[in-house]
Amino acid sequence: MNPPPSWTRRRFLGLLPAVSLAAACSTGAPTGGDTLRIGVAAGPSNLNPLDSGSEVTRWIAEPVMETLYDYDARLAPVPLLAAAAPTVSGDGLTWTIPLKQGVTFHNGDPFTAEHVVASLDHVAAFASGSEWVVYFLGYYSGARAVDPHTVEIKLKRPYGLLHSHLTNLPITHKAFADRKDTMMGTGPYKLEKVSAGLGYSMAAYRGYHGPKPAYARMEFTIIPDGSTRAVNLRAGNVDIVTELPVAALTLLTGQPQVTVHRVDAPIDILTYVKVGDPPFDDVNFRRAVAYASDRQGVNEKVFGGAAVLGQGPIGPAERGYDPGLRVFPAQPDRARARELLRGIRSPSFTLTISAGQVMEDIAQVLMQGWAQAGIAVKLEVLQGGPWAQRWISGAYQMTMNRFSSGFTSGDANYLALSPAQSKGVLSCGYENAAVDTALDRVWATTDQAERDVLLKQVNAALTEDAVMFPPVYPKIIVGQRTSVSPLDPGRMRISRLGTPSLRPRGNGGG
Repeated sequence: MNPPPSWTRRRFLGLLPAVSLAAACSTGAPTGGDTLRIGVAAGPSNLNPLDSGSEVTRWIAEPVMETLYDYDARLAPVPLLAAAAPTVSGDGLTWTIPLKQGVTFHNGDPFTAEHVVASLDHVAAFASGSEWVVYFLGYYSGARAVDPHTVEIKLKRPYGLLHSHLTNLPITHKAFADRKDTMMGTGPYKLEKVSAGLGYSMAAYRGYHGPKPAYARMEFTIIPDGSTRAVNLRAGNVDIVTELPVAALTLLTGQPQVTVHRVDAPIDILTYVKVGDPPFDDVNFRRAVAYASDRQGVNEKVFGGAAVLGQGPIGPAERGYDPGLRVFPAQPDRARARELLRGIRSPSFTLTISAGQVMEDIAQVLMQGWAQAGIAVKLEVLQGGPWAQRWISGAYQMTMNRFSSGFTSGDANYLALSPAQSKGVLSCGYENAAVDTALDRVWATTDQAERDVLLKQVNAALTEDAVMFPPVYPKIIVGQRTSVSPLDPGRMRISRLGTPSLRPRGNGGG
């Protein structure tokens, strides 16, 4: 195994202990198809996928936990644990869902309606701390088991988005709804071992109700450094690696046994301002900041040119995206920014971001552009928990974080739009009656075509009013060995790896 020409020998050799460690934590030498080995960047502190929709949790849960509905090739919902589509009452307030029979959890218990009710009640309870609560708050009234194989959901008001959430929300065994240290599901693989800080071991579940799993085992190994993940993939120590940084891709150049996928996905640099408070209550100040944002610089310096330049909150993998929407330039228009700043004394604000190298790099590029336009910015870097508290409480001027919605909303990002609702729990103080009306209808309607039109209108308004203006839309970058059947680009578009359906293919050893 030789390092690429741009690497020094010292830098390359420095990775070898990590490569050896990752190999030891997985299955070591190639296993001839017995084990699918996945290298991930991190492991969650909370393993319960009912609490989090992040890839860190859900990639590990994907082989273990199932949802009531799944996505077909066109990303339309189809029954999985449900036996048929929901029956919705005329007033839209009662949803009745028949459940598939003959399904069992990994401990042998039958899958019944009481487990679905327990899962729904958990995510809808504010005290649970689940991020799902923001989707259910104000809509979910409760659920009950009509009989062992029928669930009835009651709503406070019509909520057409519920079908989307039922296609993304994992269903757990009722005894595990509040557990943080493990998971219990009905999927093709059962979780056997959690090695704190190292990885997760799974075995094929012989009682699975669907097609027999292709691998006897599945191993997730935590490899924090992106370059080290790439080296492990190149060496054949793992079969799939997630979250490859652009800078590490040269390590995989010219490797015929490795395929790198770069796919548009609902990954957002969640970026918006507190419109209700100074200085962002002034639309000219907001637009000056947006005009002075160096989108091209962020793309080139942070993402190696692999991202799509940003405009509004909806990106290219999400419903409502408009590729023709061009309000702000790729590079800072300092003259236009200075013109908008006339009459504004001491233009300045605080940018609050979540800790992490990528976010800090993005902030530094943007701050340079803003400074050149005469805007002084103070950077505030917070860990995930404190950042979330500041975000939810509205105690920020401009906030920015990486946010992925694929595992909660599929090919859309409804949560990112919530701050634009003037009466919403996450409101940023923006008041636009047309946007409020459109978003209310987006949540309520069951007509996806109508929802798509409304989302495009909302995206345009939020862009033009400079309420939400992310610098770029990143792509999901995943590498795999050709010894594994190809990852599905359609599922990657909604952040899925699709590991339960992967199969050995040929001899892809190094």
